[in-house]
Formats: sequence, structure tokens, C-alpha cells
Amino acid sequence: MTYDVVALVRQAPDVRALVDSMAEAGPDLTIEGAGEGAVIRLRDGSGRPVLAIEAAQKVDVPGEVERLLGDQAAADMPDPCWWVEARAAGAGPDPAGLAHRFADALTGRLGGAVWPPRPVGRGSAAAPEQDGRK
Repeated sequence: MTYDVVALVRQAPDVRALVDSMAEAGPDLTIEGAGEGAVIRLRDGSGRPVLAIEAAQKVDVPGEVERLLGDQAAADMPDPCWWVEARAAGAGPDPAGLAHRFADALTGRLGGAVWPPRPVGRGSAAAPEQDGRK
């Protein structure tokens, strides 16, 4: 099972912001591009993919974040914003924590919000309800 996190950022993510955020998420992981830049993967020491990051998509349509993620996510959303989705493989240690470390680092650099938010007082989040997702 995978764990998905969305970073809704205020600025278009450049290569430096993405690479720095990936390094902060897992300094021992290696970065691999795929699909002509559409997906970037982080791999562990054995070469196993542990996090896939999709190319950023600009969200220009009013109400689109609310439709996809719900009222609460829309209330915290920058407008307009860029949608960056990260999908962690469920087999690694703390996949939710890895995905959140990346998304938190990216929104820390570019401003924005993370969905689902990390539960208060926990190092990693439980799997979110995926209903209403694209």
C-alpha cells in the first residue's frame, strides 16, 4: 500500500527547491529521474524506490482544490497554487514520515500547505482517507 501527500505551494517549484527538499526528506537516499522529468524517484541503499514525486501542476481553476481535497484543504490553500504529489512505497520504514518530510520541506521553502496535515504529536501520519481524490 502507498501513502500519498500533496504539497500545495505558492511558487512554481524549481529544481533547486525540489532537490533540497528531497535531500532533507532522506539524506541517505539517491535521486533518479524518470519519464522525461515527469516523475522523480528516491531510492534506498538497496535500489528499492521509496518515494515518487510527480511533476508540479499549476492549479488555476477556482474550487479545484476544494473539489479534490475538501473544504479544510481549500481554506489553507495558496491561490493560485502548484500541486506537487509525493507517493511513498508502503514497504519501507515510516513511508508516511518520508512523504511528509519532503512535503514539509518543500512548503517551508516555497510557502503553502500540506495535505493531509501531519497529526499533532506524531512523528508520522496514519494513512489518510483517500475518498474524493482524483
